[in-house]
Amino acid sequence: MFDLEKLSKKELRRGKWLTILALFIGVGAISPVQASATSALTAGLLISIFVAPKTVLRWILPLALIAATWSFSGVSWLLQVVLTVAVIGARQVLVGQAKIPAKLTTATKTKLKINGQGLNKRDLTVFKAVFNRTNDSVNHIESLLTETNGLRKIASETEVIRFARGVVKELADDPTQLTDADDFVYTHLPNMEKILMTYHDIISHEMIDESDKQQLAAARDVLRQLADQIQQDYRRITRDDITSLQDQLDTAKRTMRK
Repeated sequence: MFDLEKLSKKELRRGKWLTILALFIGVGAISPVQASATSALTAGLLISIFVAPKTVLRWILPLALIAATWSFSGVSWLLQVVLTVAVIGARQVLVGQAKIPAKLTTATKTKLKINGQGLNKRDLTVFKAVFNRTNDSVNHIESLLTETNGLRKIASETEVIRFARGVVKELADDPTQLTDADDFVYTHLPNMEKILMTYHDIISHEMIDESDKQQLAAARDVLRQLADQIQQDYRRITRDDITSLQDQLDTAKRTMRK
């Protein structure tokens, strides 16, 4: 089975234009008497020109072939059913189903409970607004990082989402740590989200030249740097716990020596 998510933009575009060529040849090869079949293939041909390559390969081509199959006169309905099943089967083998994005997983949708102890009503309201916006950004970034192999590689190697969610959880447990996470909340996370959104816009272009590819490569480098910064943000917000544990270990060692 081909995984459309793993194909490059060049390969997807090539598949799209090969499909358009095949539909064009099909329109010319069908007898003018078969007006309905010709219309079905022509409609698929015209739609294919203006939609994304993945849509063409996953939906337009199979639907055009099925419509053409049912448009032929003088063909028994049993044969039409067999041909339809054959087209659907070929589609499953060749392109499969779209993957469920990571943002829909249960772990991503886990709702964190904010510990509001020590905060007055106004401060809690302000914190919730900041917290919810930050959590939404993490969810959005997680989904954007699934768009290409390069972005998925960054997500896997840097574990940026794990560290980002770690910061979010620490904030939920202790909102007073927001001052220690101000770089994460107001700089690193927003910058990563903006870069990923622009990155997504660029890879969605029908044509990408060498200059675009260089910019995308530079963006991936910056994304890695931001991922490192987010990891440091997590270390910073949890350093008190680490320091406390170290103090406890030192105290226990001194006690044992006595």
